[in-house]
Amino acid sequence: MSGSGMEQRPVVQAFLERMCAQVRAKNVHEDIRLEMLDHLEAIVYEKMDGGMEENEAIEAAIGQMGDPDTVGRQLDATHKPKPEWIVIGLVVGMLGIGAVTLLSLYYAMDGQLSIERKMLFVLAGISVMGGLYFVNYQRLLDYSNFLYGGALAIMAAPHWQGVGVNGAKQWIYVGAFSLNVCAIAPYLLIAATAGMLHRDTLKRPVEGNDIERFKKLVKDIAVYMVVPSGFFIAAPALGNLLTYLVGVTVLLLMKGRWRFLLAACCSMGALVLILQSFYNQDLLLRLWERYSTFLDRSEMSSFHTLRSMEAIHDGGLWGQGFGIVTKRLPLITSEMTYSYLVYSLGWLFGIVIALLSLLFLFRIAKMGMRLQDGYAKGIVIGLTTVLGFQYAWSLLMSVGLMPILGGMQMPIMNWSSITLIELGAVGLMLGAYRRKDMLRRTDTQSVGI
Repeated sequence: MSGSGMEQRPVVQAFLERMCAQVRAKNVHEDIRLEMLDHLEAIVYEKMDGGMEENEAIEAAIGQMGDPDTVGRQLDATHKPKPEWIVIGLVVGMLGIGAVTLLSLYYAMDGQLSIERKMLFVLAGISVMGGLYFVNYQRLLDYSNFLYGGALAIMAAPHWQGVGVNGAKQWIYVGAFSLNVCAIAPYLLIAATAGMLHRDTLKRPVEGNDIERFKKLVKDIAVYMVVPSGFFIAAPALGNLLTYLVGVTVLLLMKGRWRFLLAACCSMGALVLILQSFYNQDLLLRLWERYSTFLDRSEMSSFHTLRSMEAIHDGGLWGQGFGIVTKRLPLITSEMTYSYLVYSLGWLFGIVIALLSLLFLFRIAKMGMRLQDGYAKGIVIGLTTVLGFQYAWSLLMSVGLMPILGGMQMPIMNWSSITLIELGAVGLMLGAYRRKDMLRRTDTQSVGI
C-alpha cells in the first residue's frame, strides 16, 4: 500500500480536508498532507502487523491521529505569520525621533523647512512599508533582472535631464519634487543582487573548459561590480558607491564566493584608474583630495568635521535647547543632522539615538539569520548591511572618526524623500520574516547561505 493509494480513501480524504481547512497558510497544505499521510501509513502498517484488516487499520489510525479540527488548529499555530514586533516597535521609535528631528530643524531654520513635504514622504513610506509587509517576497525573485536594470536606468536619468547640483548629477525632478536616485539605487541593487545570486546558486556549475568559466567570471564581475560602480562614479556619488560595495561584498561572502570577490576587487581598482584617467578627472581628483586630507585636521581641509566635533562638544549633557539656531554648524538638514541634535538636545539624546540604531540593526540581522530560505536571508542581510553602513558612517563622521561623505544620513530618523525607500526596505524585510513558517519545503530547500 502506498501513500498515494491511501489518499484516495474517502475517510482519509475527509480527515485531511478537515485538517487543512484549519490552516490559513494554503501554500503549506500539500506538505502537511504528505506529512500526515506518512504518519497514517506508519500507524496502519503497525496495526496490520498486529493482525488488523486494512480498512480497520485505517479507521484506527485516523482515530489515533486525533480530531482533525484540533490537529489543524495546532498546525495553523505553527505555520501562521510571524510578525517581529520588537523591530516594528523600534521603527515606530525611530519615526518618533524623526518627528522630533523635523520639529527641531524647523525652529532652527526659522520655519523655512517644509514640514508638509517631509511628512508626505514619510506617510508614503509607511504605506509602502505596509504594502511590502503583506506581499509575498518570493514573487520578486523572477523580477530581479528587471529590478537591476531599473536601478541602473534611474541612475542614468539625471544625465538625460542635464541638471546637476555642485557638479554632481544625482537628482531627478518630478514636478516640484526632487529625488536623489543614487541614494535609492543601493537598496534596489542589493535586493536585485540577492535574487540574482540566489538563482545562480540553484543552477548547475558551469560546465565546459576554463574559457567558459572565465567568461562567466568576467560577466559576473561586470554585472555585480563594474557596471553599478561606473554609474555611481559617473554621478559622482562615492558615499552611495561605498554603501553598495559593502552590501554586495557581504552577499558574496555569504555565498562563499571568495575567488570572485578577489577578482572583482582587482577589476574595481582598474576601473577607478581608467575613470580617473579618462572621465571627469578634475572632479574626481577634488573629491579624492577632500577625503584624503581627512586626517590633516586643518581648518581648511576639515572644516565640516571640526564644526561637527565642536557642536557635539558644546552640546553638553542636556543640550543648548530645543530648536536652537546655530550658524556655526552647516548641513544640519543632511550630513550634520546628528551633530545638531546632540548640540541642541544633549549627549543623552545622542546616546539614545546611537543605542536605538544599534538595537534596530541587531534585531533585523538576527531576524535574517533565522530565515531558512536563501533568497529571504540574502534580502534581509543585504539590506541590513546597507542601513547599518549608513548609520555607522553617519555617527562616526559626526564625531570625527570618519570623513564627511555627501549624502550620508541616518536612515528613517532623518526624514527626506529617501525615507520612502528606507521604510519600503524595512517592510520587505519584515514581510520575508513574516512568511518564514508559511513556505513549502520545496521553497526552503534552496542552496543556503
